[in-house]
Amino acid sequence: MIDQAVHSADTPGTVARLRRDLARGDAAAAAAVPVLRYLVAAEESALLGEEIVTRVRAMLSDLAAQLLDALIGEADRRAHAPDEIAVLTRAFLDDPLLLGHVHALALEWQLTERLQERLALDPVASPLVLARIAAGDASARGFLAAQARWSQAQRRMALPIAELPAEVLEAVLAILRTLAGAEPALADRVNAVEAAARSLHGETENRLAQAQALVREAGDRSPIVAEDGAALFLTRLAMASGQTREAATLATQPGQQARLVLGLQAAGASAGVVEEQILALHPGAAAPQGLAGGDAVQAAAILSGEGLAG
Repeated sequence: MIDQAVHSADTPGTVARLRRDLARGDAAAAAAVPVLRYLVAAEESALLGEEIVTRVRAMLSDLAAQLLDALIGEADRRAHAPDEIAVLTRAFLDDPLLLGHVHALALEWQLTERLQERLALDPVASPLVLARIAAGDASARGFLAAQARWSQAQRRMALPIAELPAEVLEAVLAILRTLAGAEPALADRVNAVEAAARSLHGETENRLAQAQALVREAGDRSPIVAEDGAALFLTRLAMASGQTREAATLATQPGQQARLVLGLQAAGASAGVVEEQILALHPGAAAPQGLAGGDAVQAAAILSGEGLAG
């Protein structure tokens, strides 16, 4: 048991170790962004072959194709030249908000597939979703449909524009506006594309919004991946710990156990629940030392940076 194998979380040595583990994980995450940008932009993709890089590149290219489709309109619809898509895709790589979001989606799908293989956890209908549907929860039905669409899109390595969070959508539209600004004749079309994208986003509750609604309806409890499923686990972890969903997704990755445990503690999880989640997400991995037994307030403070001074 984790709480039997480590020292009490309130000792100075444990706090210092906790700071070092979190700082090391954050440094690795920060270093990954420029590397990801380079790998996605690289032409020799056959030499790379990483699943995440391939998926990020494909989703960005899919976004670019959707915007180009909207820009030229139905009447002029044609296949886009690879160079046209590549120009917009390269511009996307310079936006850290967009790149971080798409990277997190790729990691989430990878986690979803691993949990299906490891725990027989359905990518769409987790135990929580099925239980809420049986109870007549409309939020659960809405999320089920949205998760099914997202899973199908991920299998195609696609990302519908309507699925972007509002702030990421605005970043994408700003990039399009900047590139099209060199062509005055496109100004009206860009305005129309922006208006249509915002209208579609406002009319359609995307998957992440549906997930948040379902987590609220399901009530306040600790994140449990075997019950929630990957998507709702990440949403619940983010909401309950005060992190972005991207940060919560990153916390499930190898080398980020300190952030995962802190997030779970900030979400109010007991030491036993923390241990169960680490074992589910990182079977066979050594748990960070000195993390069991920490309280939610201290964990949230350390995550936010307030507990790192000294």
